[in-house]
Amino acid sequence: MSAVQEKLTDLLVSQLGVPAAKIEPVIAYKDLALDSLALIELTMLINKELGVDLNDDVLQGETTIADTVELIESQGVRA
Repeated sequence: MSAVQEKLTDLLVSQLGVPAAKIEPVIAYKDLALDSLALIELTMLINKELGVDLNDDVLQGETTIADTVELIESQGVRA
């Protein structure tokens, strides 16, 4: 697990209350029962904690945790 994925997992568990056992790289955020407000909150947390500038809608739809990690790492962040 990359450092970015570890940080993202930590944010999901500690800030949004997602059970750690449910978090897998291939799971979409919608499958974690996160509503649109929770996804906006997560986006803001990612931006703050990792120093990136993701749009509010980047985690919508079928976006997976692995997709997000790839996007963040493509911006040069290694956490």
